[in-house]
Amino acid sequence: MNAIEKRFIISNKIRNILTYLLVGYIAFMVVVSVVKFPVSVAGLFFKLEPPVYVPIQADHTYARAIGFDRVQLTYENQNESIIVWATSKLGWNNVSDWDESLTLPDGTTAYYTVASDDTQMFSWTKGKVEYSIDYKGTSNLAKEEFIKTALSMK
Repeated sequence: MNAIEKRFIISNKIRNILTYLLVGYIAFMVVVSVVKFPVSVAGLFFKLEPPVYVPIQADHTYARAIGFDRVQLTYENQNESIIVWATSKLGWNNVSDWDESLTLPDGTTAYYTVASDDTQMFSWTKGKVEYSIDYKGTSNLAKEEFIKTALSMK
């Protein structure tokens, strides 16, 4: 076996290893973004403490990791749902016109709006993490419920 054949075998092995790593990474990301995890496991994917208080009686709760920079916590029953988003990508929740600006008891500025599909949205930034709570249901939640939920997150 000459030097050219040896280099070809080595480069082929490296190419195969890199291909397996890339395919493995893509498969892992697909599984993580599709699989529903318990809410309590969300902290493994993203530094996040789930809310202690959620203003609805949830029959189903689960978490999803959306990439490396975003987590979605879902609380739902037959008539309503709350989705809590947390991301390190600041400015991702770009709502063109928030209906109202609020100040949380700790001085944090929060924003509230009702989207065209009747989803109530509440957003705030704490440290280097942007949070958002989306509520959709048969009736509207009071803004105080969003604030109470936000404050229950450590």
